Amino acid sequence: MLPARFTILSVLAAALLAGQAYAAGAADAKPPKEVGKVFRKQQRYSEEEIKNERARLAAVGERVNQIFTLLGGETALQKGQAGTALAAYMLMLERTKSPEVAERALEMAVSLNAFEQAEMIYQKWRQIEPIPGEEQKRAGWLRNVLRERGNQHLDGLEEVLAQSDDVQKRRVFLLLAQAAVRQDGLAQKASKAVRRAALKYEHLPEAAVADVVFSIQGREKEKAIGALQRLAKLDTEILPPTLMTLRLTARKYPEILDGFFEQTDTQNLSAVWQEMEIMNLVSLHRLDDAYARLNVLLEHNPNADLYIQAAILAANRKEGASVIDGYAEKAYGRGTGEQRGRVAMTAAMIYADRRDYAKVRQWLKKVSTPEYLFDKGVLAAAAAAELDGGRAALRQIGRVRKLPEQQGRYFTADNLSKIQMLALSKLPDAREALRGLDKIIEKPPVGSNTELQAEALVQRSVVYDRLGKRKKMISDLERAFRLAPDNAQIMNNLGYSLLSDSERLDEGFVLLQKAYQINPDDIAVNDSIGWAYYLKGDAESALPYLRYSFENDPEPEVAAHLGEVLWALGERDQAVDVWTQAAHLTGDKKIWRETLKRHGIALPQPSRKPRK
Repeated sequence: MLPARFTILSVLAAALLAGQAYAAGAADAKPPKEVGKVFRKQQRYSEEEIKNERARLAAVGERVNQIFTLLGGETALQKGQAGTALAAYMLMLERTKSPEVAERALEMAVSLNAFEQAEMIYQKWRQIEPIPGEEQKRAGWLRNVLRERGNQHLDGLEEVLAQSDDVQKRRVFLLLAQAAVRQDGLAQKASKAVRRAALKYEHLPEAAVADVVFSIQGREKEKAIGALQRLAKLDTEILPPTLMTLRLTARKYPEILDGFFEQTDTQNLSAVWQEMEIMNLVSLHRLDDAYARLNVLLEHNPNADLYIQAAILAANRKEGASVIDGYAEKAYGRGTGEQRGRVAMTAAMIYADRRDYAKVRQWLKKVSTPEYLFDKGVLAAAAAAELDGGRAALRQIGRVRKLPEQQGRYFTADNLSKIQMLALSKLPDAREALRGLDKIIEKPPVGSNTELQAEALVQRSVVYDRLGKRKKMISDLERAFRLAPDNAQIMNNLGYSLLSDSERLDEGFVLLQKAYQINPDDIAVNDSIGWAYYLKGDAESALPYLRYSFENDPEPEVAAHLGEVLWALGERDQAVDVWTQAAHLTGDKKIWRETLKRHGIALPQPSRKPRK
């Protein structure tokens, strides 16, 4: 199993850290002359002993280098840098000629579908070890299975496992699970063999993982549920292989995961599995069932993690701030230092989603644990952009960039860059905003991706819109769309901008339809497509989209659109009521005012207290 190997290497590396500065270069360096003089002066060591000691230190140095190379490879794989990881192992195979390294490199290559590299490794291994050892026999067997070489019934599986230690058995089961996902028909032919092996090695979570995957691929619901029940007892923390298995089950066969939770008393499982039950109900859009189940779990086990889930669920159910804060405060009061940081960040993100940035700041003040400081800084920059303007946000971003870590639990350096672009677009001096965005677009930061370049173009289009430079605005959005053709936000921005051009109305409508297909719950997309239907002369079709948008996020511009549609449908009292509500909303009211003026609607002015 990969995590176990990674842990072992980490321990070895830690044990050697104290001496790495010298030992890492020992293979190429000679001991200081003073050491040799002391040896000779005291006459405690012969020349031969000194020579042997130098050789020993050189070997230690080489071993340290090997450990750190292997550790670097495993770390790269953990981060998703498969090519780097594979290159590290291929390099170590050349240096060490080790069967263990060869086996790991071959497994890695095959699991990544890098069959050309896998074949190179295998042939190199055959040269190093012409008479196959147990490792090479096992790897060759797996190679043939994973390359679909006809062994679909997994003949020889029992022998392979019998000649493997527990770490090797874990790898075999995980690679078989991967093969079952990738190869059509394998599960139906080999599920019996895998189940026999899984039950024989029932102490291994990876065996249960393989049994789950083969059972669900073979549509054997009850056997899959039984395997999930074993897995829940073996892996209480839901390690990555288990999490990937649960995601596969939820995505392809949600009824199996649902059946598992229905047939299992989750009160006897760990809190992590209890959270998974709630998440599964939420993913099935059964929010009321999730809420009821969560309250039952909280009665028996009122722990911080479940209260965090309760806060998230309350937000999904659109509960008020008092309910969300109530759950969050209970989680915060019961939590460890890490849990307190997580609940404060969770609450802050909930309120950021609601655009209540005053509450965001209130919860960010509670975040002090080091692992969440970067996340805190990113969200604080977003709040500054909304509450204090672009310049204040840029100052906050400068402080975040000085933190030693530029990666958080929730946000990345890319997220910070996007907020920087937003902050630039909000600068009061449009020329200064354009200079900053021009610099990013013309000379993107090293390592930046097309998504970031597209975001810079979107923010520059906002500035051009502010300046009334419509052609440049459209041009930037079109460039952004070419860079990120699957981005629903960019489709929405471009599609909505095209609606005001009668010659491009249909083009804009098509883009908005695509954006809606990608993200049907997005409030802005619903407003845009609703307005598009209205402009195309279909007010009845427009109404549900605009109602959804206004009910979920009432804004003056959405109110203007909804009122316009209601007016066109003859519901004039309702239209005036919606427009009246918008008088008390924050946001850009330009379109709202224009709409009222066009219809000759004069709303009563809010009463003001007389000045003293």
